[in-house]
Amino acid sequence: MRRTRICRLLSWMLVAVIISAGPGCSPALKKGGPTAIDPRPKVILGIFGGMGPEATASLYQLIVERTPATRDQEHIPTLIYSLPTVPDRTASIFSGDPSILPYLAEGVTRLEKSGASYIVIPCNTAHYFYDHMQGAVKIPIINMIREAAEEVAVKYPGVKKVGLLATTGTISTGIYEKEFAARGIEMIKPSASILENYVMKAVYLIKAHGDKKQCEEWLYLAGKELEKSGAEVVVLGCTEIPLAFNPERSGVPVVSATQVLADRAIARFQQLSIFQPVQ
Repeated sequence: MRRTRICRLLSWMLVAVIISAGPGCSPALKKGGPTAIDPRPKVILGIFGGMGPEATASLYQLIVERTPATRDQEHIPTLIYSLPTVPDRTASIFSGDPSILPYLAEGVTRLEKSGASYIVIPCNTAHYFYDHMQGAVKIPIINMIREAAEEVAVKYPGVKKVGLLATTGTISTGIYEKEFAARGIEMIKPSASILENYVMKAVYLIKAHGDKKQCEEWLYLAGKELEKSGAEVVVLGCTEIPLAFNPERSGVPVVSATQVLADRAIARFQQLSIFQPVQ
């Protein structure tokens, strides 16, 4: 009886193999099929996100919207590693706690090992640790802060004073101030009261999926203070801020560092490769 069952089982398995090898099998398995095609892209964009997740999604959406593509195959092959467990960047900077460093190294090295050709990081404050992250990988990481400052200098060459809306962590590090100063531009910061009661409250409320209308009002007031202080351009130096800031209410030009990063990601891809034709 047992031998009969085994024989029947083997018979069914043989039938299954014959059917799977029949006319309905994958084209790649047929004689003369496209077995030589390598589907791996030559250039892949890596996005190290999760700081926060909504800002990461916003950056990718901008990249998709601003890529000059007319069909799916012309968009940029992309790896997104969202690591929301990265400790709070502002708190880490103020405390000097080095425990954030392994998280940042994990983010960029995982993308490199997965095949990314270059990396963008949609978090301004994390760029305080830019040298540490760049030192952990051999592929280039586009510096969001440097590119935003360069965008202002090139697009508004006569500007002497720029207002910055950013987190207390980003502002305290001086990373934007340094890049602006190198281009002969003075950076104007929000007052301590505006920064704490409007900007930071808005940033954390956005992260918590709170009332965007309230956030917009807080950020509007913060932007107006910068204008009154002499800012000729306002830079949105936090990836959460563009999610609620309304540039149409601003009395001066607005530059979003997130949008600049999206444009640079697209430009770098175009530099590294030509869009691959459909096989």
